[in-house]
Amino acid sequence: MRFDTERCLAAALEACRRAGAIHREHFRAVGLAVERKADASPVTRADRGSEEAIREILRRAVPELGVLGEEFGQEGDARDRWVVDPLDGTRNFVAGLPYFATLIGLELDGELVLGAVHAAALGPGSGLEARPQDIDAAAWGETWCAVRGQGAFGGTGTDPATVRRRRLRVSEVNDLSRAFLVHGGLVHFQKVGLWPAFGELISRAERTRGFGDWWGHVLVAEGRCDAMLEPTVAYHDVAAIQVLIEEAGGVFLTRGGVPLGTDFRTGTISSNAALAEVIRDTLGF
Repeated sequence: MRFDTERCLAAALEACRRAGAIHREHFRAVGLAVERKADASPVTRADRGSEEAIREILRRAVPELGVLGEEFGQEGDARDRWVVDPLDGTRNFVAGLPYFATLIGLELDGELVLGAVHAAALGPGSGLEARPQDIDAAAWGETWCAVRGQGAFGGTGTDPATVRRRRLRVSEVNDLSRAFLVHGGLVHFQKVGLWPAFGELISRAERTRGFGDWWGHVLVAEGRCDAMLEPTVAYHDVAAIQVLIEEAGGVFLTRGGVPLGTDFRTGTISSNAALAEVIRDTLGF
């Protein structure tokens, strides 16, 4: 099915804007309640409230599309649908760290064709410092987006014009000994049996940092880091990311070549093309 991608991007950005407002309302709030889901991961009112708001906006804007969300599952069409992580980096959010974001991907006929990532607590109007209350809601935060075949972009706020202020491009580093690698939680490399291979990989890299979740992938798309390694993620964690990385000229790999989809849960690599194969081979992906 064909859709007007500009219309869809505008809808995704509107949904990000509303989610961001909800996140800022609860961010660093005294007495924020944190519950544990079945997999022991944390969830808050900000996670659930923002997904509800995202679903409402997306349903109204493009009613013919279904929605798959982290908190409330599948609704409507499961072939042409939005894939939503309302608050990626909930642990950061709970800890009062600003590295959390809304991720919205668009899947059409089984292919991911659009991705939007909005960090409500980064960039101008981040809410980390006092700001005028009458600031335009569309100017808050920082956003990255991509449409298949049209490139990847980054900018501020959630206006379709301001989020595309600069074009993204992955790095050109082609030697692992000069590479800056970022990664998700270390304990998860142990849990999935990648610890020895991961140790070998980082011993060969120039520099490593633990920038988990969406943030590490965005740093690769920006060309600021050279590869992002995740030992295990779910579909909603990376649906928006795959398009962003590939449209920035990068490579997005899954462990064992497992296709992305509803039940996806395994490791991923985001990288430039020059480093992707050596990283995959070293990790045994």
